[in-house]
Amino acid sequence: MNTRLQVEHPVTELVTGIDLVRAQLLIAAEEPLEFGQDDISLRGHSIECRINAENPAKRFMPAPGRIGNYREPSGPGVRVDSGAQPGGEIPQAYDPLVAKLISYGAHREESRRRMLRALDEYEIEGIKTTIPFHRLMLADERFVSGDYHTGTVERDMDLSSLAEAKPVKPVPGEPEVAARSFDVELDGKRFDVRIREQLTTTVARSKPNPPASIGAHGGGGSETVTAPMQGTIVKVLVEKGQQVKAGDVICILEAMKMENSILAHQDGTVEELHAEPGRSLETGATIAMIR
Repeated sequence: MNTRLQVEHPVTELVTGIDLVRAQLLIAAEEPLEFGQDDISLRGHSIECRINAENPAKRFMPAPGRIGNYREPSGPGVRVDSGAQPGGEIPQAYDPLVAKLISYGAHREESRRRMLRALDEYEIEGIKTTIPFHRLMLADERFVSGDYHTGTVERDMDLSSLAEAKPVKPVPGEPEVAARSFDVELDGKRFDVRIREQLTTTVARSKPNPPASIGAHGGGGSETVTAPMQGTIVKVLVEKGQQVKAGDVICILEAMKMENSILAHQDGTVEELHAEPGRSLETGATIAMIR
């Protein structure tokens, strides 16, 4: 039994009419609950969408940053649980959850339509979010009919259209992701394993320049390995002067509880190295120079 309050508790509260947080506080204060099991009945239908600072078009890669304009939806059957506000920072060190958007209706279809309306009203600028994905998912015929499963998004849905979604302002540097699939056999059983490797961005540089400061995006030459996202370096796997090949891991960058491998983009020698464990980097910060 998981005794903590689940992130989906608003769904239970809306269909039962019971404030679970209040009930927990009553128990903690050694007060009796105001209801029994026979008093609980379910009415209507509720849907919750997690509004995360992630980029659905990049396989839901974390997208921390500073929120610009921010406006929450409202109206009948719509609830928003959040602590977000204009100018607020979504840090790279924590869970990317920005808000929980919950809809309620007399039946599933009414709840679905209200959720779509609320998603259209939700305005979050400055960061990528899962809002475009939720719009796509709730309008998908498989979701409408209920004919979906836990692998529908990864295996069956085409999320390429999200790459053409209206960009947020400002648009930060975005990392590229290489997805790879392998057939793995273990103990006589075959498994379809999918991994993703984060590819570093490169910039053209005609001649050596001084090392870019943290947060700089640099300019000029293809020798520079830069941070594709905000994060903290947790491990460095090369040394200055070391020979590397394209695809070798330079360091591990942690962002929003995910570890991302930063790869060498070409064969060469690590002539400059600006990475060390524990160092926090902004998007575009120089990590290494490979010539």
